[in-house]
Amino acid sequence: MAKSEERARREAVRRRLAGESPAVIAVSLGRSRQWVARWTGRYDPVDPGWARERSRVAMRVANRTPDEIVAQVLAVRTRLEENPWSQVGAHAIDWELEKLGVVAPTTRTIERILARAGVSGRPRPQRRQTKGLAYPAPAARAVGDVHQADLVGPRHLDGGQRFLALNAIDVMGHRAGIEIVEDRSERSITPALIALWRRLGVPDRMQFDNGGPFVAGRALGEIVRLCLHQGATPVFIPQSEPWRNAVVEHFNDTFDKRFFRSERFTDRAQLADRASEFESFHNANHRYRATERRTPDQVAAGTQPRQPTPLDQLPGGWPEHGKIEFIRFIRSDRRLRLLHRSIEVPQQLVYDYVTATLDLAIPAPEGNLLINRTDGELAHRVSIPIPGR
Repeated sequence: MAKSEERARREAVRRRLAGESPAVIAVSLGRSRQWVARWTGRYDPVDPGWARERSRVAMRVANRTPDEIVAQVLAVRTRLEENPWSQVGAHAIDWELEKLGVVAPTTRTIERILARAGVSGRPRPQRRQTKGLAYPAPAARAVGDVHQADLVGPRHLDGGQRFLALNAIDVMGHRAGIEIVEDRSERSITPALIALWRRLGVPDRMQFDNGGPFVAGRALGEIVRLCLHQGATPVFIPQSEPWRNAVVEHFNDTFDKRFFRSERFTDRAQLADRASEFESFHNANHRYRATERRTPDQVAAGTQPRQPTPLDQLPGGWPEHGKIEFIRFIRSDRRLRLLHRSIEVPQQLVYDYVTATLDLAIPAPEGNLLINRTDGELAHRVSIPIPGR
């Protein structure tokens, strides 16, 4: 094919030089007059290869990133990869170059440099996709509005020593805290929560899953009572929907892959010390799209976290005021299930999420469980005793 094209080009130029018109040549060769003019213009009597096809690759790449910038980007990437605690994506590299005083390219250019070099980012967990239903997530508009907490474990160190990690994170600012505990008993978790709140502050809402020790069978245990005495509203996500705690679940993945599996620990005390260092590193260095690429410490700068009341200064028993929220999905049987109770709700709530708020300030006979639609409208209220009071 290439040879026949080259012969046609030479024939067209030969006939044109002999005085034949471009129109006649074009018709006889099955080409256009523009084609004849182009190859006549390319004719070069001193270059025997003038009729060959020319490469269409640009001789010069516009706005090509200088080689020294490419080298700096890859060098920073390599240095970040050496620290398993670090983020290694384009935004992290951009920040490191800025600290070095380098005029960095755009993050999209950094991503292309990494792609050409064949170095991809660390794998990210896939977020569970919703099914299109509105979900009444607690509003987090400012630092301290909502914290999510979760227990990781139990895990075992060398020698079989058992531990769990109580992780908490501020939904708005992504500032995280880690407390290493021996077990999931209230005796271990309550002082760990106080320690986390000393660093992160007491939130307006504290969101948990439905496992122990946060909810123990039919009872609302010491964890719930502690939150209420501290002025924090406990919020329990729907059963079997752990992705509703997505922020802390993402941090759990970071804790597991970048910290716990990156080194070995001799005992719980050494693990706790290193976890504290990782917590500080995360809050000072990690950047999130949700925080507009600011670190958690930068987001929290200037805020005044509300400090917890020490355990030995808390009153006994249950407070007279406070609320406990349960987010639940209502299925076709019209049953709201919480605290081992099954409560019938109106038909209009079927196949929708509701927020059931147990209000301690309302006497049970008056209907102390308020059931709200996703839009916040009160749809139903019933009376239940407060378990544990």
